[in-house]
Parts: sequence; C-alpha cells; structure tokens
Amino acid sequence: MTDANYQRHLKVLGKLARLFDTAGADDTAMKALLATFVDQYATGGAASLPAIEVFPTFTARWAAAITAGAAALKKVAQDAATAYLRSDDFVNDMTVAPSNNTVAAVLAALQTQMNAANDNKKFTTKSSTGLVNFFDSLLAAPGTWNTIADASADYKDSVYVVDAIV
Repeated sequence: MTDANYQRHLKVLGKLARLFDTAGADDTAMKALLATFVDQYATGGAASLPAIEVFPTFTARWAAAITAGAAALKKVAQDAATAYLRSDDFVNDMTVAPSNNTVAAVLAALQTQMNAANDNKKFTTKSSTGLVNFFDSLLAAPGTWNTIADASADYKDSVYVVDAIV
C-alpha cells in the first residue's frame, strides 16, 4: 500500500477507533465526533466516493446509538470498520491480498503487509486505546502488529485516533 493510501484509510479508521475508545462520553462529544467523522470521509474529492457509499447507514446508526450508550456505540464502530476494511476500496489498495473477504483475513493481510519483510510500517504500540487495540477488538484476539512507541511510529495514534479532522 502506498503511504498516501495508508494515510487516507487510517484517517477514517482512526475516527472509528476514537469512537470505540470514547464510546459513552457525553452526547455532545459523541455528536461532535460523528460530525468530524462525516467530514473526514466525505472530503469532496473523488477518492472519498467509495467511503460515501459505505458509511451513510453507519452514520445514521451512530446518531441513534448516542442515546443507547457505550455498547451500542462500540458496536457501530466495529461494524462500520468491518464494512470499510472489507470494501473493494480498501482491499484493492493492499499489496498483500487477503485470503478471503472476512475482516480477519483482511487484517491478517494488513499485518503481513506492514511487517518488516514488506512495507515495514509501524503503528503505535498497543495500549488500552488506539488503532492496534481497535483492530484487535475486530479480531477478538491479539494480532501480530508491527509497532513502536508513538513518537517513532509511521502511523501514530496521536495523529489518527483523534477528534479533529486529519
């Protein structure tokens, strides 16, 4: 995957990780994050068209889940990320092809693609929040991610798992 594609995809996935991490915060914060998420994936450019096709259902679910609570919001984050990761837009940008179109296979291929033998790209070291924690929640098990401290990571939680548009 090119660096530009990593960035494009992680800007969107980072917002979903942020929702997963902060689910249950006050309604105002959850509404603001939803608005930022929509602005993040619908950039006005042609590259955002595939995301625009995937996410409208999830933005409506997110809005409804705000009053339902943390578990509902976490489920929306996971379901939206699963749909995005399985989309042709994401999969076709990968240079390591998944063995099938399950989220587990796509994330396994992403782990392989990011390892030292391939792209040698690193996420921030896993903690109780962030991209690796979020991806592991989708796998329901720890993955074998290429990680390093946030300051040295190629794709930092401090950059992508934030409330602001990246």
